[in-house]
Amino acid sequence: MSSATEPERNGISLSRRHEWLVYVILALVFISGAAWAWLHHFARRAGEFGESPHPAELWMQRAHGASAMLALILLGSLFVYHIPRAWRARRNRRTGTLLFALFAFLIGTGYALYYSGNERLRAWMSWSHLWVGIALPLFIALHVWRGKRTPSSPEPADESVPRITVKGGFR
Repeated sequence: MSSATEPERNGISLSRRHEWLVYVILALVFISGAAWAWLHHFARRAGEFGESPHPAELWMQRAHGASAMLALILLGSLFVYHIPRAWRARRNRRTGTLLFALFAFLIGTGYALYYSGNERLRAWMSWSHLWVGIALPLFIALHVWRGKRTPSSPEPADESVPRITVKGGFR
């Protein structure tokens, strides 16, 4: 049951609070990653023994890692309602699948950057992680735009995707 101020939900759309949380956490990941990249590539300083990292670079890297952990939790929260119900309803599958693939790529390259010892691999992972991360907001905006312009319809019964029921949620 919905109130006059809360639009009726089909179980696919995120609540306002959940949507806001998605935007805030992803903005933290994006801003900290972009700030780290700028500091790392353009704000290096001349030190006593040659070029040295900017003092804030390490803190931006830490902020990026911490906010990425929050983004992983957030991604997991989308698996409760949003992804299964949208999949069953056959809504926004292309951009949703693309986003899932991009997030999986960023998670994999982030892991490889942390644990890989091969410098050539690390260099490739670093640049590809950076460029995919910079492009990600465009794909998120496309996904949201397509989702909001698609008319809501009751989701068809598709028994290949199990129904998940959790009381409470992110209301």
